Amino acid sequence: MRPPVPIAFQTIAMDLLMRVVPAITPPYHQGTVGMIATMMLMTAEEWDRAASRRLEENNRLREIFAEAAPIVTDPALKRRMAELAETRDDDLRVSALESSNCALRAALIELHAHVEGRADPQARMVDDVIWKELARSTERRRLSTAPF
Repeated sequence: MRPPVPIAFQTIAMDLLMRVVPAITPPYHQGTVGMIATMMLMTAEEWDRAASRRLEENNRLREIFAEAAPIVTDPALKRRMAELAETRDDDLRVSALESSNCALRAALIELHAHVEGRADPQARMVDDVIWKELARSTERRRLSTAPF
């Protein structure tokens, strides 16, 4: 795409911050335009990695389900974990990947609730794997422009 979306958004955002914000009043409007520019910078960063991040996460969740299915004691949940582990993302549009991600994360919550209520070593291992993935998914979402 010409111009590349990240570069276009970065250029517009910087123009808003450097030329538009100082030229308008009241401060409330300056703040609003500054917020819009900041959101454009964040969107520019997310644009390039949006599909890749979701695909990576979806695949990792499926791996967790495949690893966890053998130790799940609830038959319906065990079947669901095995079925979800076999799914694939054929539609690479971000909206489709996000929809898939939401469904997989909902299943992860169910799995997590299941293993948290158990004290056996296999359940503790799956619980640890889930917590590690949650930390990694937070890192995947980190924006360089975010102050946190």
